[in-house]
Amino acid sequence: MDTSLVSSAFSLMKTSRNLSSQFESGSVATVPDNATIGDLPLAVWRNRRYVLEESLSRKGSKGRKSWIKLHGLFVVELDANDKPLNAHWVCRLCDIKGQAVFFAASATTSAADHLRKVFEGSPVADSDPSTDESDRAKRPRLHYSAVPKARINIVRELSVGLIVDADLPFSVFTNPYFEQLVWQLDPQIASQVPWSRQSMSRHLNDVYHDKKCVVEQELSHALTEIHLGFDLWTSPNRYAIMAVTAHFLDRQGCHQMRLLALRRQLGCHSGENLACTLLEVVREWGLEDRVGVVVSDNAATNDTCLQNFYPNLDSSMKAADVRARRMRCYGHVLNLVARAFLYGEDYEAFEAESQVLDLLSRQEEELRHWRKKGPVGKLHNIVKFVRSSPQRSELFKRVARENDETQGFQLAFESTAELEVMMDNNTRWNSTYLMISRALVKQNDLRAFLVHPEVEGSLPQEDILSADDWRLLGEVKHILEPFYLQTMRTQGWGRGDGNGRLWEVLTGVEYLLEHLEDWKLFYNDVTDDTIRDSIEQVDETAQERPSRTRQRPARFNDCEVDLPSQRPQERVMPEHVSGTYTRPGRPAGVSAVADIGDDHRRYLRLCIMNAWQKLNEYYTKLGDSPLFAASIILHPGLGIRYLEINWATEEQLVWVRDAKTGLSRYIDKWYRPSVLQGSCEASTRGPAPMQSVAPDKPHEASDFRQWVMSRTSRATAAGSELDRYMRLESQETNDPVRWWMAHQESFPVLSKLALDVFAIPAMATDCERSFSLAKLSLTSQRLSMSSTTLEALQCLKNWTRHGAVKLGSARLGRGDRRALERNGHDDDPIIFALQQPNVMLNKCCQQWQRTAPLPQKEAKPMTNCNSIVVDGEDEFTDAFDAFDPETEIRKIIAKQKERMTVRADMLHTFERPTPPAQETLTTTMPTAIAIDSSRSLLHH
Repeated sequence: MDTSLVSSAFSLMKTSRNLSSQFESGSVATVPDNATIGDLPLAVWRNRRYVLEESLSRKGSKGRKSWIKLHGLFVVELDANDKPLNAHWVCRLCDIKGQAVFFAASATTSAADHLRKVFEGSPVADSDPSTDESDRAKRPRLHYSAVPKARINIVRELSVGLIVDADLPFSVFTNPYFEQLVWQLDPQIASQVPWSRQSMSRHLNDVYHDKKCVVEQELSHALTEIHLGFDLWTSPNRYAIMAVTAHFLDRQGCHQMRLLALRRQLGCHSGENLACTLLEVVREWGLEDRVGVVVSDNAATNDTCLQNFYPNLDSSMKAADVRARRMRCYGHVLNLVARAFLYGEDYEAFEAESQVLDLLSRQEEELRHWRKKGPVGKLHNIVKFVRSSPQRSELFKRVARENDETQGFQLAFESTAELEVMMDNNTRWNSTYLMISRALVKQNDLRAFLVHPEVEGSLPQEDILSADDWRLLGEVKHILEPFYLQTMRTQGWGRGDGNGRLWEVLTGVEYLLEHLEDWKLFYNDVTDDTIRDSIEQVDETAQERPSRTRQRPARFNDCEVDLPSQRPQERVMPEHVSGTYTRPGRPAGVSAVADIGDDHRRYLRLCIMNAWQKLNEYYTKLGDSPLFAASIILHPGLGIRYLEINWATEEQLVWVRDAKTGLSRYIDKWYRPSVLQGSCEASTRGPAPMQSVAPDKPHEASDFRQWVMSRTSRATAAGSELDRYMRLESQETNDPVRWWMAHQESFPVLSKLALDVFAIPAMATDCERSFSLAKLSLTSQRLSMSSTTLEALQCLKNWTRHGAVKLGSARLGRGDRRALERNGHDDDPIIFALQQPNVMLNKCCQQWQRTAPLPQKEAKPMTNCNSIVVDGEDEFTDAFDAFDPETEIRKIIAKQKERMTVRADMLHTFERPTPPAQETLTTTMPTAIAIDSSRSLLHH
């Protein structure tokens, strides 16, 4: 029989264990969420049971502040029914000796006298305020509750979560009906939780700072650089607020977004002030060394902001380097192009004048102002007229219902009677497109409404839309539709192959330029005769879309290139409209109506030219950063071939060359340290270099030789990776991030850049989302809320809804488990073993049992474990009889290294010399693992 097992059994039979050791051994067990007093660590002394005072809830208690707390324990005695009795103070020194001495905790005099006897020269002084109670007012005695403090903390977090998620005021819990409801459910909880408005405000700050640490840890374990997005907003309580968001890929390659701040912007909105606020947020989160690119709108002050922001992070950055990291919000670009199409080059002056007229209530002038913009302005006036009063809105719905009743001959149709007309808004993207789309759906209802006896004559005759006006609105809707679809597609968070990836910006602009050029070519001539002549010639020509001289390079002449079909899908159109919308000769994708007047044609041609010029302006600005073209080159399904096929003219082939050069230079400048580190590690692991024939001369400049060798190795490492990747054929993949994660070993440097690039969002829409959610919190009755409170509310809302943190759990829940997986703890056995050893052991057992059945041979001796202590569960006993922990853990580590790089310093912790034999496996005490006690992992 093993003597160690016998000695362990006898050690458990000892009855003179002190209170400290009992509390310590009992604290290993996890306290459940819905804990009772029986789930707390207990200590037994002379047939009396005690729990720590700090584990029980006492409403209004601020904790013990007396100095005797440093030299003892405050415990509470329990009766047979687990009811708290009196509190006592136990001297720690006497307890360690096994001679515990108890003193009443209602006063500290007796305990202080005891410490004077035990400790000579103790820090007791008569002037100590904790012992001078002569002038202190008597406070009411606080009674102990049978509810554990951990459960009260959970309830407090849940109450904060309710306020955050439902946008409720802090005073919601003082509602008398809510108080009665809680008292009916659990009187003890209701009596112990502080529900006041001031208490909830303090709880919010405490929870915010606690969860902020979790998000900071998540950011520190990100797989990529941390890309930022920021924007400004004027809150309903007239604060200038800057939203700052972080975008990155986690350890699993999933795109993550976290709201870092909703910071009040003081002073003028100059670029220098914006840079100070942005720099303050970055330093507060400790991201100075990990900032990647910054995504923002196209305001000139944002350019100045970044010109001041980046040099404060890295003094070596020049103006060109800042422009390379300045990402323009794609959604904002699309909005500017659409506004240029609708309102011309002076759209900002037009919108400003409209706002002034609206504020001054000069309705007739505002109607004339909008009427200048043609049918779109007329429709704006009509929609505003319909929505200007409840009576008109109700009349419009009544007219729509009457129109529906006249459609009874149709077998089946979807009623649109309850649909409202939509008003455009200069601050909401695509609002004019949505207004036109809804108006076209409600066209018959609007016409019937305007001729109704109660309305006829109320609207100026100049605002009535003619048949040509409605046709033109249909054309406008068709032209703007791709802009709307592009906005909706790229406002996401990078799921799969698209929906917000950076590579969609350059390709999207190319797609929209070609779309506008088709329309520009179609409306190039003003006269109807020329247009009719071109239509009549279609029967003799193929219906192909004209394009911008997109010829393939000569080296691709023998290759098959798959291009998408560019013909309209005529077969899906109804027969009664196919003749109007798909006339021969129409450019593919253009659904124009032939019979439009000359004035409308001139109007459309001018709108198209304005939009094309604005889009081409920002298309040129994309060349300031090499990352837009790099996102296409580094996409395995597109690659350099996409650019060579689409940029086929002599001028465009120069763009291809510049894209390659820009990518290579960007790698050389910003990813060179990684190459040097990788080459150094490879040289240390590789075979010893050959000895030179003649030794170096003592006077030779070794720095010069090191400089030459470093330049040679750098060019070889980076150039070879980029060249090898560009020689690859196009790869079929639904997710470029997964492809690069699977090829990290083949392209260690290039994969890091690729993952950083694919973590960049196409838009800064998350700032706009944060503003919309913040507006829900700042209701008309909460305008006195401070900016710091608003920031805490919105950050917690963002973190909880994105699964970064979980509110209301004292132990690991699903949300926290996902957070650990994102941070890599659950995937890295070594790091996880340092924090949760017993969970790590169970994980090893389960994974080992899944991957291999129980071997039918004798148990292997434990070669690297002095003692392994497992929770006393019978189902693990047979498994561990034939289980070598270190071998299996090493297998797990090897498996994890196939898809991620394991930190070398952590791996070195596990590679240690084998201790002497006679290791044992003990399954008697429910405590944590202790591997190699001579060099404990907990020490590291």
